[in-house]
Amino acid sequence: MKDIRNREVLKVVLVTTLSKHPSGLDIHSAYDEIESLFTFPSDWYREIPLGSAYDELTKMGYADWRDIPQDKIVELVKTEPQWKNEIRWARNDLRKEGLLDETATRGIWRLTQKGITHARGRISQTLTDQEKVIATPQETKTYVPKIGKRESLNKSLSLLTTNMPLGDLELLVDIARTIRRRSTTE
Repeated sequence: MKDIRNREVLKVVLVTTLSKHPSGLDIHSAYDEIESLFTFPSDWYREIPLGSAYDELTKMGYADWRDIPQDKIVELVKTEPQWKNEIRWARNDLRKEGLLDETATRGIWRLTQKGITHARGRISQTLTDQEKVIATPQETKTYVPKIGKRESLNKSLSLLTTNMPLGDLELLVDIARTIRRRSTTE
């Protein structure tokens, strides 16, 4: 599958996904929906270092993360599937093309009017037949939105605090503020 243009395929996948959500999607919901509706070539699922993990691997003495066996890299640092990394690059390309709304709240991916028009057109016309198969959502799968981390946390917090005495609630708020303060100063 060397002749597959990952970025072009993922641009179509992202536009197709976002076109179903005019108000946009948060990043994690976009990942979840894409993962549930599309099937990528197996090498796109390879785990790669996430964020500062590259620096951590260098400090551990690894010159190139690609030389580390897959199971070992997952043990050493936080990783993510390669397609997620690539989809962020595709998102950046779409933004430069004016298809993604730059005024959307941070962490929200939303199409511009130009992007919506583009999505209604023949967005996959430049793809090869093999690429079109990858960029076509699997109709047999249905996307069931997962509860987001914040939603889940709010629900748990609500259950926890509903019957909590006021003194305990104030203590919990103080702890949360201390943790936030420490995390922003480090």
